[in-house]
Amino acid sequence: MRRIVILGGGMTGLALAFLRNQNPAPGDDIVVLEEGPQAGGSIRTLHEEGLVLEAGPHTLRTTAAAERLISGLDLTDEVLVADRRAPRWIVRGGRARKVIPGPAGLLTTAIPFGARFRALGEPFVAPRPADLADESVHDFFSRRFGPGLARYVAQPLVSGVRADDPKTLSTRSAFPELWEAEARTGSVLRSLLKAPNPPGPRFRPRTVSFRSGLASLTERLAARSQRAGVRVELNAEILAIEGPFEGDDDGIWKVQIADGTVYPADTLVSTLDATEFASLLETRLPRSASRVSAMAYSRLAVVLQAFRPERPTDAPRGFGVLVPRGEGFRSLGVLYLSSLFPDRVPEGVALTTSFFGGALDPSLPDLTEGDLLKLAETEVRRLHPEIGPRVHGRVLKWPAALPRLPVGHHATLDLLAQDLAEINAGSERPRLVVTGSWRDGVGLGERIARAEELAPTL
Repeated sequence: MRRIVILGGGMTGLALAFLRNQNPAPGDDIVVLEEGPQAGGSIRTLHEEGLVLEAGPHTLRTTAAAERLISGLDLTDEVLVADRRAPRWIVRGGRARKVIPGPAGLLTTAIPFGARFRALGEPFVAPRPADLADESVHDFFSRRFGPGLARYVAQPLVSGVRADDPKTLSTRSAFPELWEAEARTGSVLRSLLKAPNPPGPRFRPRTVSFRSGLASLTERLAARSQRAGVRVELNAEILAIEGPFEGDDDGIWKVQIADGTVYPADTLVSTLDATEFASLLETRLPRSASRVSAMAYSRLAVVLQAFRPERPTDAPRGFGVLVPRGEGFRSLGVLYLSSLFPDRVPEGVALTTSFFGGALDPSLPDLTEGDLLKLAETEVRRLHPEIGPRVHGRVLKWPAALPRLPVGHHATLDLLAQDLAEINAGSERPRLVVTGSWRDGVGLGERIARAEELAPTL
């Protein structure tokens, strides 16, 4: 019997348990330990007053692995697909301006004319120095595209989507496709425009959710896994991890939780936050523990609002709006969920989600719920004066929403890889596997793809 203990019952942990259990070795025993009262991690769907509200991630940008998982869970009929042509918006000069996805976005009026002209000259900018191992997103965009694009594209993208600071966020770790594009030809635009088409059918990602919200995915994962014999233990706060022990019939690892229960494990999989992972396994990670434990997380306040506009044309349309700093708004961005998935919204209702805090405004989530609701409503009305009366409001706070990946984060991961290689040396199956948003990508589609990759190796 091989005992596999997965630490964390979020998307990665649940998907990994489910996928591993699809083709288990004889006698596999799989346990998922989740410290909270429900599985799903940051995915949390609320059903209030006939509304479907997302308190955590709002959409799933699919990968091929995510599409396979949705099909395998028989959720295909529940999928809602956002219009890929739905416009994005960026605030400049106090009003929202449409952004065209892809390289054509350089032509949008969201970017000042001079900045657009400078950005189009990117192919003629000298390649980065050979000894430059990493740089911040702000420096990367400034160097390659100019300061205008750094302000009106990179900054709102980083703060609004990742809740981070573009002057400290690693380009190499957070946007590896851009970093690698420059490395291939010396120009990001040249590489993207001349990228060869891969052989076979082209996969086209979709932005999706489900009729009853994103929690449908994690709830189905947990239910199907448990029905097939996987144990998902809730309220399982991890106190200590002992091991690795060599040749111990009682397990290579021993995981103790708060109620005193000890779970033996032959393979231990961590999907935990970086700081919690490092504190539990510090002595086993001589090279990487100090750097991993120093990683920071952004705080966020999420304000969910429902309005009743008099006319359909008064409701926000598109994906949502990002707001550069210096435009007179405190919101990092506002998402228009009723425009993305109108089929699950009551007729005549417009839903918005405003995000506050992040690395650039870290104290804002300390405001009271009433003050956050007032601020969110005021700023939504600045963008959409005819949106109508607010009929519902909800505030949720995330003290550790998203990992902040500093410049040089790749070096931390290299040191961790060395520690893991030492722990797993000489073993046919890995003793310790580490994944998570701070190591393998923050998107839900990326998390599912990583789970699919890891499942057969356990």
